[in-house]
Amino acid sequence: MYIGRFAPTPSGPLHLGSLITALASYLDAKHNDGEWKIRIDDIDTPRIKKGSEKLILNSLEAFGLHWDGLVMHQSDNIKIYELVTQKLKELDLTYYCECSRKEILLNNPTKSGYSIYNNACSLKKITARKGNSIRLKTNSKNINFKDTIQGTKSINLKLLMGDFIVKRSDNVFSYQLTTAIDDDLQSVTNIVRGADLIESTPQQIYIRSLLNLKPIKYSHIPIALIGGQKLSKSMGDTLQMKNPTDVLIKSLKFLNQKISKAHEQASPIEIIQWAVKNWDRKKIKKKTAIELNFI
Repeated sequence: MYIGRFAPTPSGPLHLGSLITALASYLDAKHNDGEWKIRIDDIDTPRIKKGSEKLILNSLEAFGLHWDGLVMHQSDNIKIYELVTQKLKELDLTYYCECSRKEILLNNPTKSGYSIYNNACSLKKITARKGNSIRLKTNSKNINFKDTIQGTKSINLKLLMGDFIVKRSDNVFSYQLTTAIDDDLQSVTNIVRGADLIESTPQQIYIRSLLNLKPIKYSHIPIALIGGQKLSKSMGDTLQMKNPTDVLIKSLKFLNQKISKAHEQASPIEIIQWAVKNWDRKKIKKKTAIELNFI
């Protein structure tokens, strides 16, 4: 059975870029007679803003995006993350790291978007103490996956970034680890999300392979840009809640989906029902980003 998900961070209200992602994820799940689940990524506490979760969930409901089952919270899964990290340690796949970001940048200059860690701490016998992170050992094998929108990808984690962090120096578990585990806890089979996360995918696939978890199918839609910058919560809430019909139509157009003029007077529920039936993932443009021209 198809199971999709949307996993927002409660760091502010839902903005248009997030709505487009949620919409694509929802339509893909429902068009394939699947379930659509919600997970709140709430363990990165410095980013959390009080009341944001309620605003996000209310917005989803206002746009006719109703989820299946209970809402999951990452904060409820801390013990599971700890158990998995311990398991990786017992398999000799992790080690403690005392390197700061500044040190890594100075010792590993690179023009890529990543700092390539030289695995300096892998041979040291560093113990657990405040300020140390935990890194996961990588290998030289390529990780290959076929994205249903962006095409086939082949990534060598060792060459791209080196051993990467699964628990940060501030004692917060990394996005890569938590996402890989949470998707399994929710039995997710298909992920539709923004193309800005496509480079995170190999790390999650790698973690899942180490834990013998089932493969997931990935689809990364173009991210929305304004003036060449990714639309984000820091730009403010761009949803026109007084006219959800207009926002839905614009979002469907961004996703290159067929929409008729008759829907301009339809309710959000009517638009969603029509969009589920007529959803075509193949029409989404094979681009990592698209400039918004209708805000």
